[in-house]
Formats: sequence, structure tokens, C-alpha cells
Amino acid sequence: RLSAPMAESVVPLVAALLLVAVSQQGCEDIYRLTCVWHSDLNIRGCSYYGYRGCIQNCHYCITNQGPDECGQMKCAALCAKQDGTECLTNFKALCDIALEEQFKVNTTGGGTAYTCDVNCNSSGRLAPSSLLLLLLGVLWMPSLSLPSLSLPPGRWRCAVGFAVLAMSATMLQGCGCVEPTAHLEWRPDGDSFNQRTQRIVDGIWRGNPSWIWHPHLESEDYQCVTMHSNGFCEVWTLHEWNCGEHDFGVCKCHDIATNGNYCQAWSCHALEADQQICELRRDDDGETVSCWYSPFYMNWDIYDQLLERQSGGALTTGETAYRWWSYGSAWSADRGRRLEGDQEAALLGDYLAYLEKWNATALQTELQHAGLPTTAADASRRLQTGTLDWPPLFAYNPAARHVHFWWGDVCIVNGDNTMIARRTCARWREIETEIQMCRCKTENYNGKSCAAWTCEERDVGLFSVLFRTKQSIDQYTLGVEFESYSCTGYDIDGNCQSWEGDIESLEEVEWSKCFCPPSGCQSQDAVWLCDEWELPKTRELFYEGHIGGLIAFIFAECFCTCLFFKADEEGDALLVASAASWCGGLILLPFLVLTYGFYGFLFCGGFFWFVRIVGCCCLVATTIKIPKMERPSNKVRMQRGASKILGRGGSRSIQPAEVKEPSNEPTNETNNVNA
Repeated sequence: RLSAPMAESVVPLVAALLLVAVSQQGCEDIYRLTCVWHSDLNIRGCSYYGYRGCIQNCHYCITNQGPDECGQMKCAALCAKQDGTECLTNFKALCDIALEEQFKVNTTGGGTAYTCDVNCNSSGRLAPSSLLLLLLGVLWMPSLSLPSLSLPPGRWRCAVGFAVLAMSATMLQGCGCVEPTAHLEWRPDGDSFNQRTQRIVDGIWRGNPSWIWHPHLESEDYQCVTMHSNGFCEVWTLHEWNCGEHDFGVCKCHDIATNGNYCQAWSCHALEADQQICELRRDDDGETVSCWYSPFYMNWDIYDQLLERQSGGALTTGETAYRWWSYGSAWSADRGRRLEGDQEAALLGDYLAYLEKWNATALQTELQHAGLPTTAADASRRLQTGTLDWPPLFAYNPAARHVHFWWGDVCIVNGDNTMIARRTCARWREIETEIQMCRCKTENYNGKSCAAWTCEERDVGLFSVLFRTKQSIDQYTLGVEFESYSCTGYDIDGNCQSWEGDIESLEEVEWSKCFCPPSGCQSQDAVWLCDEWELPKTRELFYEGHIGGLIAFIFAECFCTCLFFKADEEGDALLVASAASWCGGLILLPFLVLTYGFYGFLFCGGFFWFVRIVGCCCLVATTIKIPKMERPSNKVRMQRGASKILGRGGSRSIQPAEVKEPSNEPTNETNNVNA
């Protein structure tokens, strides 16, 4: 029977344990682990892995009412504060812009207010339930407070390792995927590609940590579907594919050059389908995600059906219900997109009502930012006579990205709701939205076409609230995929006939070339063919993704040179240590240089090679000291050195064998050597 004081102390503990146990089940709370940073953008000064890992430890970035962008801002602020001063400074600049553009509203009294109480200098508040669980976990159950950080048991780690090896082997075999065929005979120049990927800088080899030596091909084709009255293409489709993904989308011109001869600015909206299906498998060791190759070919019919499904009550990427993506939608490059017709008005009204059902607060905020009435019916009437850029405003709206839908027996998900799909779908395929904005930078000498243009991708989804702005944020971010194109050939009319693209991001470099058939680019149904070759980019030596590899090489070098501590005055053990160290070093050398380059060799191996050279000098010095007539053969010295190394710290029963009994007469073997 417990005493009263002991009972008073045990009861709260039992209650706390029950609360933690219930909360840690997680399988019923599909919104708890929904924070993920899948953006290609990174905040300057923030750790690539550490910041993303911190984001994943936040909770409830998506709720049953949709994405909580204010909560995402607070999570990002907390992680930025933990990451250091530079990270927090750049985050604060992005946070201030987001507050002004996304959360600032007009009040009834004529003033302004913010609908999010985030502190851009840090997150001053955690969810009460999370704070309570964190406190209880620290006091009683640290292994449960942060389950995502706990290490799996040894058997689980082995299983993961074998799974990774098996998956890698399967990927190398191709899994039945046939690589796309190149449209052009052109292949990227190896030396130029090495410089573009920064494997070689100023003539110095900087390594290839990815160990991908041959570029991967992505085939592309574009087809004009609508001609402008001035004789240039104003609407076209894009189609890109390889073994990893298949894209299809629509591009539309929304700004014409002042002379009316060519398109000045255009935008593209595409759906990118992963060529694999994944499922969550549970066993005694826990949960694992297993994926396998499964082709999903994209074309206009699939693209159109997906957008219909997404906008027909089961949104997953934020698209709208009216058919703004269709070739013949009520939109003109001369005056922007203007909604017309009773049918589109009704569809738009249905869509706004749908968004209001899922996330009324977010919808009202978006409408207010756009200067529109905050009720669905009034906004629908105003939008019928308004002018919008293309893609329209709601193509960026993440209000319903938490909702997935079925395509046969497979769930269609995106990067935001994958964690939700793991709990509600047996299998899933990720199809993500890509939005690209392009603008002509240089006009051709004759004014007939664009000579050089640039493109950049825009983010949708979780944490994109930090980047959804028309302001320049390059000084605060890293990782934007910047695409620069230049025309390399013209037809007799001065229209661009072929062009080359230089595409670079934080992680990879792409090199593309395109051409039009002899019939020309500027005609209905004209097709433009492109080959895009890509290779991973070599990051700086001390990039955090390299730290593990650098430490492994240093450890291996330490292992190879540790025998030098067994060196003796006679030099026998030193000979063995030098031989072992040089053999190990020569084996490691090509892998070290190929992986981390010249500077990696200096950092990881430079000191150890200096030790090897010094060891050789010492070995020569000790050998010279031995009179020539008394020097044993190298074989004998190796045997004696090995015995000394093994004998130190162990049994010394072998040492009598090292002593020569006839001390005044050399052995036959010694005489042979001296002779």
C-alpha cells in the first residue's frame, strides 16, 4: 500500500505517462506530423539539413481546416532563431514582407492590422499541447518527447542499409524504364560541363561527391496551339520526361513587346508526376516507406483530367475550378485574362464557395489582399469584370493542398500532404505543381524576335508564404533555379530557330539545346524539340552534406597510420607501419581525390601523407645506422616488426624468437643478403 506522500507523487506521473502515451499514438492524428520543407528555396545563412530538420519537428502546419500559414511562419521563425544570426536576419526580412503582403488587412475603423501574431525575430509561442508534451518528455520520457530523433535499434539500421542498397541496385538496373532518346546529335562538352558544375575551378579539381559521372537526359518538346494575330505563338504546351518524372503543362503569353512582333513575357503551369508509387509498410521493426517504378505518362488529356479532379471538390495543388488552363479560355495576351460568359462565372462562383467551405479565413484574407470583396458571391461578380495575370492568383493558393484524391487505386498527393496520405492511403503517387515565369531581356537586332530571355520558378505549398512576392528576394534566399536562354540561330525572317539554355540551381546544373523543324517555329502546331542534360553541382568543401564523408576519410586515414605509434628504435616496427600506412593510403587516395578533390585531399589526407613521408625518412635513417654487414633482409625485418607490434600490449612469448643465438656470426641468410 502506498503512503500518502508517495501516492501524491505517483498519481501525476501516471497521469502524465497516460497523456504522453495517448498523444504519441499519432496514427489517428493525421495532421500532427505535417510540417515539411520541400521548397527548392533556402534562406541564406540557414543550415541546409539542420533547418529542414527543425521544420520537420514542428507540428500542425496543416490542420483539418487547411494549411496554417501563420503557424508555418512561427515554426520558421523558431528554427531561424536556433540557426544563428545570419539565418534570423534574412528570415526577418522575408517575414516582414510576408506580413505586409499576406497578413495585412484593413480594419473597419480605417486602420490596418495583421492577421498573424508571429514575431519575425523569433517565435515567442509554441502550441500549448506541444509545450506540455515537451516538458513532460524532458522530465520523464525523453525518448518519447522527440520520436523522430530517436535512433532505431541495430537490426533496424541493418534493414535500412540493406533496403537502401537494394533500392540503389534496382535503380541502376533501370526497373524497366527506358531512358529517353535524344532529339539532337549534340552532346555537352565534358570540360565545359565540369566547369559549369564547379568540379573544376581555375584548373583545380574540386571533386564529385555525387559520383555521377555521366549527365542524365531529359527530353522536351513544345507545341504551339494558338497563334496571335500578329504572327507569333501565344499559347503552347510543354512536355518533359525522363525515368524519374513526367511533366505536362501549358504556357501563355501575357505581355507583348511594344512593337507587337513577339511575346515579351509568358508564364507556364505544369504538373510533374513522379514515376513511382509508394506505400507504407509496417512490421515488428517499425514503419518503412517502399517505392517502386511505375510509369505515369502525362499528356493533355491526363493534365486536363487531373486539373478537373483537383478543382472539382478535391483540390490538391490550389488550382481553380474555372478552366483557365484550357487553350481557348477567355484570355487574351493583348489585355490580360478577362473572365467572360455565364458558364465560367458559375464555375468561378462554385470554386469560391468550395474554398470558403474548406478554409473561409484564408479565402477572405486572399480576397482582401487582392482588393476583392471578402464574400464568395461578391468576389465572383467582381472577378468576372477584372483583369488577372496568368496563371491566375488562385494557382498559387495553398488553401486546399492538404486534400488528396484517388486515381484508380492510388492516391494523388503533393509534397505537402504526403504525411497525411501515409495514414489514409494504401498507395500514393506524388504529382507536384510547377509554375514558371519568363521574360525577354534582349531584343533581336531587327526587332522580329527575342534574342535572350530568363525564367525562374515560383513556389507553391507549405512555407511558400515566405516567398510569394513580386519583390526581389535574391539577397535573402539561395537555391532558386535560374534559367538563362539565348538564341543561337535565326530563319530568313529573323525569327529564332534554335537556342541554348544554361540552367543552374544550388544543387544541379542543366544544359539544354533546342531547335525548330525546317517548317519553322511560328506556325500553328509547330513543334520545338529540346535535349536537356543535367549533372549534380559540386558544393563547397565544408558544405554540411559533406561533413560525414570527410569524417569517414579522416577516420580511415587515422586507422591506416595508427601503427606509427608502435615504431621502435631498430626500425623493424616502423617498416611494418610504413608499409601498412602506404598501402592503405594509396587505396584511399583515388577515392578521396575523386570525391572531394584537391582541397579535400589536403584537408583529409595532407597531414597523414606528411606523417608517411616523415616515417619513410626515419626508416631510412635507422637503416643507415645499421652496419651493412649486419642488416637483415626486409623479410626478416617485417617478421620481427610484426612480432614487435603484436607483442606490445599482448603476449611476449614470441620475443625469444627475435634474439639471435650466435651473436658473433652472421646467418647464412644475412651473408647472402650482404653478398
